[in-house]
Amino acid sequence: MTVIKAVNIEQTYELLNSNQHEEIELDFDIDTDDFFNIAITYGDRGAKIKRKKGRFVIKLKKK
Repeated sequence: MTVIKAVNIEQTYELLNSNQHEEIELDFDIDTDDFFNIAITYGDRGAKIKRKKGRFVIKLKKK
């Protein structure tokens, strides 16, 4: 499984909404508000967020 890296919050939302990737690594320092917005919005859709090697990785539920 390939992990795609997002380098900013805008790219993160583009990748999440594209439904083309199962795992997205946040390769930037995300602020608290953005983190919790993602956690609430995409967590309700089945996404899991884990911390790996100092970065957050969002794993999306397969459709």
